[in-house]
Amino acid sequence: MEQNKEVAPWDVVVIGAGIAGLTASIYLARAGQKVLLLDKGAQPGGRAATQAIADARVNLGAHALYKSTLPILREVGVTPTGASPKPTSAFVFRGLDGKDEAVPFFKLLLGSFLKWSEKTELIRFYAGIRKTDTSALSDVSLQSYLETHISSPRVRDIALALVRVSTYCHAPALLSAGAVLEQLKQAQVLYVNEGWQTLVNQLTEQAKLAGVTIRSQVLAREIAGAYPQMTVILKDGERLSARRVLSTAGPADTLVLLNPALLPAEAASYERLVPVRAACLDLVVSGLPQPRTKFALGADSPLYYSNHSAVASFTDNPKHAVVHLMKYLSPTQNSDAAQDERELESFLDLLQPGWRDYVIQRRYLPRMLVSHAIVTAADGGLAGRPGPIVEGRTGLYVAGDWVGSEGILLNASLTSAKAAAQCIITHIEQGQEGNYLGA
Repeated sequence: MEQNKEVAPWDVVVIGAGIAGLTASIYLARAGQKVLLLDKGAQPGGRAATQAIADARVNLGAHALYKSTLPILREVGVTPTGASPKPTSAFVFRGLDGKDEAVPFFKLLLGSFLKWSEKTELIRFYAGIRKTDTSALSDVSLQSYLETHISSPRVRDIALALVRVSTYCHAPALLSAGAVLEQLKQAQVLYVNEGWQTLVNQLTEQAKLAGVTIRSQVLAREIAGAYPQMTVILKDGERLSARRVLSTAGPADTLVLLNPALLPAEAASYERLVPVRAACLDLVVSGLPQPRTKFALGADSPLYYSNHSAVASFTDNPKHAVVHLMKYLSPTQNSDAAQDERELESFLDLLQPGWRDYVIQRRYLPRMLVSHAIVTAADGGLAGRPGPIVEGRTGLYVAGDWVGSEGILLNASLTSAKAAAQCIITHIEQGQEGNYLGA
């Protein structure tokens, strides 16, 4: 743990050393700010941490890096390595006899599984994504959009499967169609060699090179005051003085920290956010019964399977593999952890019969937090999320996957981290201390 005993106040205290906190701290320190980065974990990373399991490096659930995130990562000195999965997948449908059937994507278009009219609808939907004016659909729900534009239930199921894999979200009645279709336009992803810990390690190195002080295993209990005299009080009672504070904790955790609390009207935009969760089954295996089956999606069930080792490097043993399964959980329905695990196992039974004989080690995460906020049509899509400046608390900022009007998942974390840092730097340069109306 790195300690700093100086009495002088910090320019900025950043709470949370996940990717958003690390990224923001780099921008701030490079701009000459004296930055203290706090994290409750033993090391930076948060949900981007990669754990050693058997001889492999395993992410917390399936992680795919959208290439749209690369410009900001490169700005802060991070260069991911890895490879992109080939666009070959199977869709699993439930048949009339109750049995599941895996249908390769090319057979949907060339085989007899879909009617000619359904094939036409699928091609029209897929080809029309890039041409769609997504800004006009921000306040339209995905469910309403698909029911209007696709008559075939099977084709709607395929479209929903594509949405789930690109957003990790299973909430068509809530999701903003505009935000979802914009995300589908950014289809290129990268599986990062050795896991996302490599991103965290590079970010941590760049933060330290920029002069950021990092303290691990410290828990913030309270954020008090306003610019220019703010105080972060830790769980053990230690008081840290700062001119500004940037919280990259989730919306609920950030609200709990504030003393005094935000006014109800100011807190409302945080309180109505609905998190995205998934049940994740992560496996290290000595091989697979069906090695050619590398990727599959549930069409009429919110399930996912991928052999990430078929694309990138995650293990020292070339005969071993890292496999991820997920069930995208509905925010409006209660989930049963044991039942969800059985569903994931049954999905794998279909795709990889006999897989249990190959398992070296497994890990089940029943309610993994994927994102702090669904991008909803009711809030007007991305524009309805809270901004990086906390209204009603001068000197307080936020960043994370639930902040800002651009991107979702990691893209939102990175763009909001950069935006929050730039707001702070702009206020300093323009002498707008205490007057944020122009930001």
